[in-house]
Amino acid sequence: MPQLVSDIVDVYVFRKSRRRVQFLVLRRRDDVVLGSIWQSIHGKIEPSETAVDTAIREVQEHTGLEPHKIYSADYINQFYDHKTDTIVLAPSFAVLVGPNDEPTLSPEYGDYAWCDLEETVARLPWSGQRWAARHIFDVIAVGGEEAEFYAIR
Repeated sequence: MPQLVSDIVDVYVFRKSRRRVQFLVLRRRDDVVLGSIWQSIHGKIEPSETAVDTAIREVQEHTGLEPHKIYSADYINQFYDHKTDTIVLAPSFAVLVGPNDEPTLSPEYGDYAWCDLEETVARLPWSGQRWAARHIFDVIAVGGEEAEFYAIR
């Protein structure tokens, strides 16, 4: 029987630049696991951390960026890991950074891009990630009263 775990987070970094929403996507180096794919930020929750604390730490570790605001994306990414026979539930977060912020990538990444929604969706390989990006754009990134319901910090 598969195990059910929730020990990782998904984080979608975005900025608002010239009234446009841009998502940060990171390209993994060719020589690492899942090499060459574009992705958002994913990270393991440490035993003493909350999921929110993990999201903030992972953004800082992978990009050097400082979150201006963090939101619950109101989405749990779920997938089956056949190697470990595990169903994974990953809470998703949206992190707003400054309009001119640029990342300093951790060693597992070789490139990054700031993309509009359509380019972001085109680059992300998994349907759960594409769905999360669209949801974040529609409900959080464009702003407004509804976005504030999801604000955490």
